[in-house]
Amino acid sequence: MTLASSSFAPTMVMPSSRVAVRMMDVAPDAVEEAPPPPPLPKIKTMMVGDGTLAGDMNFDPLQLADNSDKLAWYREAEVKHARLAMLAAFGWPISEITNFGNLLTKEGRAPSLLNGGLGEVNGVYWGAVVALAIYWEAQGLDKQYGKKDDYLPGMLGFDPLGADSPSMRNAEITNGRVAMVAITAFAYEEAITNAPIFPINLFH
Repeated sequence: MTLASSSFAPTMVMPSSRVAVRMMDVAPDAVEEAPPPPPLPKIKTMMVGDGTLAGDMNFDPLQLADNSDKLAWYREAEVKHARLAMLAAFGWPISEITNFGNLLTKEGRAPSLLNGGLGEVNGVYWGAVVALAIYWEAQGLDKQYGKKDDYLPGMLGFDPLGADSPSMRNAEITNGRVAMVAITAFAYEEAITNAPIFPINLFH
């Protein structure tokens, strides 16, 4: 057995400093920077007072909407009630002026929870109301709470006239809030005074 073939054969050892230099030369090219995560949708970051939602008056003294999820839930409820109230505030006087379907009470008041008379309304009407409510609720559930990145509460994608704009959104929520107050006043005033809000009846 020769010395060259034995386990004592000399080996070349690279200085550690040279290895470190070579590793430092390779490392920057081998490691890629991770891309930044995509930004969260506004519905997940919005807060009261940041101006994301139309009609944001920075008014939440009880801190009911102290996080984005609660704010989204409350705004959904507010928009739905605002839209219904605007329809009701328009329909209430029309019903008393025209007495469509002869549904007014004997005093000429519109049927309501406080005035009575809701039992006289045709069941087909209530069926249509329920069906419409289920349809619009399904539209909202399909888009809300982060399912659509660009979704904000109340934005159901229904804009046949192409009128959507920040000013129109502010106008809708402002008028809706006024309508909610108005329709409440209509109901209580008729219940207390036992008289119609609009005593003019065009079709006696």
